[in-house]
Amino acid sequence: MYIVLYKLEPRLMPVSLPIAQEKLIYLSIKVYRIGVTVSFKRKKSWLCFWAMLSSSAAQADLDFLNVQLLESSDKLIIAAEYSYFDISLDLLDFASKVDSASTPEHSTASQLSVLYPITERLKLGYEYKDSSAIISRTVEPFETKTTGDAHQLHANYRIGSFKDLPVYLNFTTSIIKQDTLEIDCYSHSGLVLGGTCEGADIRLLDGAAYINTGEKNFYPAMTVDGRAQSYRVGVEIRGELFDRLPFYQKIELQRTRTDLSYKSKLLEIDDPVLLNATYRDVSFGETIDNLSSGLPQQTPWTERALIMEFGSKLQLTGRIAASLAIKHYRIDRVDYEYGVDEVNYTNNTALNLALWFDPGHDVIFYLRGQLSHHNLLGMDPLAYNRKTSKFFAQPHGQVSIGVSYAF
Repeated sequence: MYIVLYKLEPRLMPVSLPIAQEKLIYLSIKVYRIGVTVSFKRKKSWLCFWAMLSSSAAQADLDFLNVQLLESSDKLIIAAEYSYFDISLDLLDFASKVDSASTPEHSTASQLSVLYPITERLKLGYEYKDSSAIISRTVEPFETKTTGDAHQLHANYRIGSFKDLPVYLNFTTSIIKQDTLEIDCYSHSGLVLGGTCEGADIRLLDGAAYINTGEKNFYPAMTVDGRAQSYRVGVEIRGELFDRLPFYQKIELQRTRTDLSYKSKLLEIDDPVLLNATYRDVSFGETIDNLSSGLPQQTPWTERALIMEFGSKLQLTGRIAASLAIKHYRIDRVDYEYGVDEVNYTNNTALNLALWFDPGHDVIFYLRGQLSHHNLLGMDPLAYNRKTSKFFAQPHGQVSIGVSYAF
């Protein structure tokens, strides 16, 4: 049981009679109409949350630390990194070029990585990443914060040599989870759906609590969460360029299953009287239909990627080194339902540049910058859906600092 509370204009004030067969009770007052609804029909509601766009990249920096491992090492390595993005880093003002009420303000990610040589041939790694992002909007919700985490396991095994170059087999699996987010109010098509915010035009109450205790417990406009499971396998070779520049080159295949879960009790309303109600000449039913038509699909989909990467490292002085890594993604999607006029982005190139400082005692500090051509395409599966795909026309950049210790 729930209660619908929505504002009425004076011309919409006539009293509605109870409709027994639908188990509805309608009361009319000067400012609000209250409908107590008992509904046994349920349909799934799927809503897209734009802030997932700024969740941290799923590609673990165990890959990035491979640069440090170009030299053979039998030591356990522990590394920590902090990454940061801020709208002030958008020097070319790409954010303003996206036709959206949402703007990614800033995001952060903290991670801990462990790399351990089991044998001369086999190295295992684990990484945990915790991330958060803040999105601002010109309409409700004016600011939203999302959080999430990711776990990754990585194995690197030397299978032999090719023309005196060592050849490795890489296997990686990761789980990325977006914490459940509650959005109190959501503005769409001129109506504010809510929620407890003061500007809500349509609200939904817990009907049982209101009838039994008189408490007004408003349901949020929507709740959102997401989960992705990724597997990646590939081959890597290592060597030296010009007998002085260590390098690596990879080719990998990645498969990711993405499942976005969105719920809203407002979208479960199927009573024709409520759906035909209007406010400011806007129909509640049309608002719900328009909102539903632009939302992500109701079923999981699979993203497949061919990934090619090249990386190298140059020793500048006895204590300072510079590294470069270029990674290209070629994407296709299975069971993905494209929206009307949605652009299908299938390629992305990411550039990593870093400076390494070795003060001795097996400690290394680094500073790096990452820039990608089409946002986080291929790197963060939770970020891409038909609601957020327009953001992937623009590049993405972030700055990271880190430290590693070998023992």
